[in-house]
Amino acid sequence: MQIKDKRAIVTGAASDLGLAFSRELLRNGASMIIMIDIRQSSGENAVEILNSEFGRKRAVFLHCDVTNSSKVDAAFKEAISILGGLDILINNAGVVNETDFSKTIDVNVTAVIRGTLLGIQQMRKDSGGKGGVIVNVSSIAGLRALSELPVYSATKHAVVSFSRSFAQPYHYGRTNVKVIVLCPGLTGTLEDLPQDISDSEILQNYRPQRVESVAHGLVYVIRCAQNGSVWISEDGKPVYEVQLPDTLPQKKSDTLDAGESAVDPKPAES
Repeated sequence: MQIKDKRAIVTGAASDLGLAFSRELLRNGASMIIMIDIRQSSGENAVEILNSEFGRKRAVFLHCDVTNSSKVDAAFKEAISILGGLDILINNAGVVNETDFSKTIDVNVTAVIRGTLLGIQQMRKDSGGKGGVIVNVSSIAGLRALSELPVYSATKHAVVSFSRSFAQPYHYGRTNVKVIVLCPGLTGTLEDLPQDISDSEILQNYRPQRVESVAHGLVYVIRCAQNGSVWISEDGKPVYEVQLPDTLPQKKSDTLDAGESAVDPKPAES
């Protein structure tokens, strides 16, 4: 999809990746961006900055807690009214909180599901829409096991699986809405993470990248990615697609055949 003259919603847009996404969409010709975030002051400042760069009313901020279903419904309704429709949705809101795992699941999984369903409802061709693109932001932690962040990793795996499931022909054939996954590597600095996590040896091997690099990858994905594809942006390098299996993984060669006992009946030698 070409971005010029398209209307977009970005969640988690007040700073960092969300702000970079919004700026890059406007830079590439998006007609208007609705920026949704729970941080009122940061969101208002972000909109002021973008409107000073790209012109008045190109960006509009809506305050919303994405874990509150009624507020999300209301925010999307208001956003669609302001935009006059929807072409692009970026579900970007996310948190890292291993202690309050319920909040992490609510923000990273439930809000992404709700946003995706609302976006499809608005854009689906079998209900009068023209189709569109949804990019759900996961993480490289959604493709790898990360011992320091098991809850966060689980939520980002969920985003990948949900998005790929909704991109199947059963859905896409009726909606004409592409659902794509973007998996950024580490952005910012390790100091942004809890101390016990940032000090881990594993995370020390990850190279932080600028949010602008990920935003460039987002634009490429919107323009060129196939429905259901999964893309990684890491180390400040160009975004690249990864191929995930559509079938069950191949069993290990030493897996027992049907009918074999899982317990060796012979006692172990001492």
